Amino acid sequence: MPADDAPGTVHFGLDLTYACNYACPYCALPPVLKHRSVAEWTRAWERVHRKYGRCYIYMSGGEPSIYPGFYELIEAITPMHTIDLCTNLSWDVDRLIPATAQDRFKVSATFHPTQVPIEEFLPKAIRVRDYFPQRFPPRRSVYFVADPKQMGRMEEYSAMFERDGLVLVPLPLMVGNAPGNTEEENRSIEAVSPNKDTPDHKLEYQLRSLSPRGKLCRAGQRYAHIRGDGLVDRCTRYEDRQLGDFFSEDFELFSEPKACTQEWCPFESQWLVPERELAGPGARP
Repeated sequence: MPADDAPGTVHFGLDLTYACNYACPYCALPPVLKHRSVAEWTRAWERVHRKYGRCYIYMSGGEPSIYPGFYELIEAITPMHTIDLCTNLSWDVDRLIPATAQDRFKVSATFHPTQVPIEEFLPKAIRVRDYFPQRFPPRRSVYFVADPKQMGRMEEYSAMFERDGLVLVPLPLMVGNAPGNTEEENRSIEAVSPNKDTPDHKLEYQLRSLSPRGKLCRAGQRYAHIRGDGLVDRCTRYEDRQLGDFFSEDFELFSEPKACTQEWCPFESQWLVPERELAGPGARP
């Protein structure tokens, strides 16, 4: 769980839009859907706030900043929930930073060197880095897709970010829903990733040396992923929409963790129930 989050906070992933202003060679987005309005999203998040209190929303896409009414939506939701924006930083950051409080609005920046040179991206990242979540204290994260076409300079990029107190976090490549990196590329990811040797074994799940299959997971109970059409999955690895419609009056999360049926967990393994919580007499998930 990120260091900024209060224990017990309910989390959501949100695909706000599948539109994007970049054309990264490793990205194949679903068709752009008709966007839900700011008013519709606001009403839904008000209802969730009444049920679950202040939640942590990891807002992604596509590029969420090109959603029509993006700034208005952030301003409407942040009084109720914390937003963590997964973004390429191509928007006008001065419209929200520093006017929006850091405990209500965070920025998970993604660096795409095929679309923007590091000489242009890095100064903007430095300007807003106080809003980056501290998942690797004392450093703050910048995310990077581990595509073979751009991995040649990955160690160089990592060193450049390091000099400014940032840490480069390589994300495994996906081809459709399948892993897209070779074993050699995985070793390069391991050499750079700050997730190496962490207690939650994040990197081992990302690189498939550990599988989540059969393990109890709180995805669906304390976390869920909202698709662009409003239908909800346990996590990004599921596509059965078994949690229903986020815009429904009776939307709710599972009451308990459920066993994972997936072989690979590239992103959300933090929701697996730790073995230490299952061990011993009387232990409960």
